[in-house]
Amino acid sequence: MRKLILLVVLWFAVTYYFPDSRTWLTDVSRPLWIPVVKWDTKEEMRQVARDVVAHEVSTGKLPDRRAWLDWMDYRYSLDEMKSDAWGSGYQLRVWADSVAVWSYGPDRTRNTEDDFQVSHPRQRRRR
Repeated sequence: MRKLILLVVLWFAVTYYFPDSRTWLTDVSRPLWIPVVKWDTKEEMRQVARDVVAHEVSTGKLPDRRAWLDWMDYRYSLDEMKSDAWGSGYQLRVWADSVAVWSYGPDRTRNTEDDFQVSHPRQRRRR
């Protein structure tokens, strides 16, 4: 564990001390940090999905697609909860039994293989 910490500290030092090496080191380390960033983003997305379902339970309505950005602004004061780690705004998809929060992933392009989503079940209404 000590060696890993030392390597991380050394990586940061080299990155900031030698500006020409930043691009190269970032490209080399991408396979290591992308999964960590993606995991963190998925955790945020899970919270947003839970909040969407909680909003539906309390108001009887889901946020409308046209008002999605307004709902996000109302719900979250921090901009970092409104978008993924790459700066793209979260998208909402709704099905009869669940909701999903969608991210366009690192390439920030819709409908590519790096897109991902987090689903959360909707609560059934009682009659």
